[in-house]
Amino acid sequence: MVAVTLAPARPRSNVAPNEPTPLRPAEAPASTETAPASPTRTAPTAEVRDASRTVAAGAESATRSRLAAVESGIPRTLRRGSRGEDVRALQEDMVRLGYMSRDEMNTGPGTFGFRTHEAVVDFQRAHGLRPDGQVGPRTRAALQQATHRGERINEPPPAPQGEPLRPAPSENPPAAATPPSSQRPNPQGRIGQVYRDNAARADNARMDGRYQREVDQVMRNLTPEKRRQIDEIARRANLPPSLVAGIWYREASLRDGVYLHNGDPLGRPTTHVPRGISFRRDQFVEAAVHALNQKRHVADQLGLNYNSRDPAAMATYAEFYNGLGYRNHGRVSPYAFAGTDQYRGGMYVRDGVYSANTWDRRPGVLAIATAYERAFGG
Repeated sequence: MVAVTLAPARPRSNVAPNEPTPLRPAEAPASTETAPASPTRTAPTAEVRDASRTVAAGAESATRSRLAAVESGIPRTLRRGSRGEDVRALQEDMVRLGYMSRDEMNTGPGTFGFRTHEAVVDFQRAHGLRPDGQVGPRTRAALQQATHRGERINEPPPAPQGEPLRPAPSENPPAAATPPSSQRPNPQGRIGQVYRDNAARADNARMDGRYQREVDQVMRNLTPEKRRQIDEIARRANLPPSLVAGIWYREASLRDGVYLHNGDPLGRPTTHVPRGISFRRDQFVEAAVHALNQKRHVADQLGLNYNSRDPAAMATYAEFYNGLGYRNHGRVSPYAFAGTDQYRGGMYVRDGVYSANTWDRRPGVLAIATAYERAFGG
């Protein structure tokens, strides 16, 4: 399955209020003697007058607030349903930065729709911001910096300044050190082929410094409560906590209230692949265990359990969890290996749409799992 963005709520329809319909007098009975009397207008009651004044005052207050914000130079927060030239400018920025195509823009004054929301969420994730799809002060500042630098998502990041994925032998080895070949699993078939490829990559992988800032931010976001949730999920699914942390980050940026299957919101059936999964909003842990157990056969062949520390096995499980589409394009999976020097570009920008020239700017499961092991020991 593909890391996808969180499905947002649909915007309300912008239907203009109906024009008031004039009252029509009742038709007079046919008569040649007298003309029908004019209808008598009833004076509005005090309650109606008060209600009208309240509505008018509220509208006037909202208008004054908007005008004051404009006059003070404070840009409004843009979100689903927003319209205007500032939305159009935002879409132009998203095109320049590579998060959406010009064909996906609206004509005329911009309308902040589903595609613009997706582009903003992708930008926020790539820059360590909360992926809520709203353009407030922090997102706007990051956009200004990105456009000023001439950043472009479909170009590789600046030159790496990273360190080895695993410390040199003279340093304290992390708990996720690759086991000796005599202790490695020997899965068969397709799983065995992927595992052997990933074992060679994991043995030679070095941390790519271009992703270090995001990795550090992820570790800071792993509060004690989130680590408790990770441990509970890991125990119930019998998988390494560091692997669970990596998948939670890739699927949902460590947010609660979502399916670990694909990042869709809990409380209603999933709409992204896999579709039709249904759990209540208060069943995050149960839904996560269900998602991870869908690849239980892969975990069993790889010998993965709660105490496992084999990074190649974790990368292989992550690749099967996300899908083998990258192999069909002859590319290393960013879901597993982004953040290391083994990943050299290529990305599914949405379900079923692959871009060879796009770089995944979020670290993959192996980079997050290794950092988790170093920071929290398991």
